[in-house]
Amino acid sequence: MDGMMSLEDVRIFVAVARHSSFVEAARRTGVPTSTVSRRVAQLEETLGARLLQRTSRRVGLTHEGARLLERAGPLLDELTSVLDKAADREDEPSGRLRVTAPVMTGAQRIAPALFSFAARYPRLTVELALTNSVVDLVEEGIDLAFRAGPVQDGDLVARRLWSIPFALAASPVFVRQVLKGRTQLERGSLGSVPAIVGQPGGTWRFRRRDGSIEELRPYERLCVNDPQVAIAAAVQGLGVVRAADEAIEQQGKALVRLTVAGRTVEPRDMFAVYPSRRLLSSRVRLALDWVMEHGRPKGGS
Repeated sequence: MDGMMSLEDVRIFVAVARHSSFVEAARRTGVPTSTVSRRVAQLEETLGARLLQRTSRRVGLTHEGARLLERAGPLLDELTSVLDKAADREDEPSGRLRVTAPVMTGAQRIAPALFSFAARYPRLTVELALTNSVVDLVEEGIDLAFRAGPVQDGDLVARRLWSIPFALAASPVFVRQVLKGRTQLERGSLGSVPAIVGQPGGTWRFRRRDGSIEELRPYERLCVNDPQVAIAAAVQGLGVVRAADEAIEQQGKALVRLTVAGRTVEPRDMFAVYPSRRLLSSRVRLALDWVMEHGRPKGGS
């Protein structure tokens, strides 16, 4: 094999290059770290070029390494996809599927759909990470992510799944004491009524009767990035919350729906997202179609 380039060496090099780590590449490929290091050194010797810059803290690419990754990476992805199709010719996907989704939608919609998907295809291993943080899909080796829109990233393909109806709500005590029994708010009063928002300086989107969109900034009484905690705060009477229709419905009489004169709360679009440079394997395509069919919320469009 001396002087002959090994496809496995290239595959291991691409894993190291994409994750900037020998240890992480070993975890992803299932190859011991010592073997990963030896394989990369073997590839460098075969090519007669240094591909990686190794420091105590991280692994970086040389100019030659960056060129090899740019050319070999997409080809390897395509080869993996072709082999996946060959292996899954009877629609029996196998291997590991790594997915990330927001905490609330992930728990209520994505997880149950993925559970039934995993039950349908027992040769598949599913790894689901629920987080409200925006994860770097390539760096973290994520196959598929679910995110609330808008998605603005040229390196990602975003496929709209469904639209989730949203509404405003507050506790009966809040309505009685702060709103003086009113359940319809005037547009101008939103800036002074205590609200629970998802991020500092966040705005709420409304649709006017003429179909145009208006963004209003509510009075920030409490800021919390987890929708379930925000709803809990509203139940405790801390302010008005903007939340998914069905999440409000689940609270029963603990929350009262509110409206804004002449406006409706703009729904939120949920997207499936994956790296644009990575060809979808059959297991990812199947998972995406399955979640689209089985995860759609009641009232969603």
